[in-house]
Amino acid sequence: MDTASSVGERPLRPRDVVNVKSPAVRTQLRRIPGLRPLVRCLRYAHELFRLRRVTPDWREVWRSRRRNDPASLSPIRLRSGIVLKHGEWDDPMLMLQEVFMEGWYTLDGPSPPCDATMVDIGANIGAVSLYWAAPPSSLRVQAYEPNPSAFDTLRDNVDANGLRGRINVFPYAVGRDDGELALWVDVPTALSTAYLDHSPAEGGRRISVPMVGMEQVWRHIDQRDIWLLKIDTEGAEADILEGAPAAMLKATANVIVEYHDNICPGAFTRCREVLDAAGFRCRTRVHHWDEANPPGVIYASRA
Repeated sequence: MDTASSVGERPLRPRDVVNVKSPAVRTQLRRIPGLRPLVRCLRYAHELFRLRRVTPDWREVWRSRRRNDPASLSPIRLRSGIVLKHGEWDDPMLMLQEVFMEGWYTLDGPSPPCDATMVDIGANIGAVSLYWAAPPSSLRVQAYEPNPSAFDTLRDNVDANGLRGRINVFPYAVGRDDGELALWVDVPTALSTAYLDHSPAEGGRRISVPMVGMEQVWRHIDQRDIWLLKIDTEGAEADILEGAPAAMLKATANVIVEYHDNICPGAFTRCREVLDAAGFRCRTRVHHWDEANPPGVIYASRA
């Protein structure tokens, strides 16, 4: 049977077993007449199907997506009962897609136990916190977001969903140690980072924001066990994990960390070294939109 490596040397045949991510195979696929429009149509149909499953506002969301105009969107109502507000610099479609449609921040295994604790570092507008804390869950969340615009929306989303008693929000960056962080703002909040020398988008400016270390994060929850530690900080993830006390990692059951080798080269390796040394079992899911240094998500668990 033909393999992906040999397929790249001749035209594809119906019975070939191929790796569609192989550059050689992609070259062959591009030569098939009419394939690109068909694939694009199927992709849109699949996305629309998933969108209809998660929100009754799918028509408005779909129109906004096709026009690339998230500012025109009203707060998005989800079929789970969650309301997702958003502001000028936010990308609600990205949050909707990654969190609620594609499940990038879900875990295999049982649901969180009663009154368990989650720490959300890089909470953005709160989509992941809302996903995990919404009823019937009793999860309690500590959410950290240093971008002032995203933090305001995060707080609004907590209030709009009646979760102020279970999601505590903090306007701080988290890093290796306490201090200050020079953060890019006035850019899409999903791109806000301190780990680039240049603005991640046109018109950005840098501001100084307060930063706390993981020791202080753990003290905020009275050093309780952590059911889920989620980190999505556009480059700071390795510093954060390397600064976490060993006892804090030992008290943590699950970790979901998005690594950004495209921003901070070597972040994946550094994160894995910390998680492996702490005794976690890890698997990885990769974003393929950056082929040179693809970011992705590490799922670490003790189960």
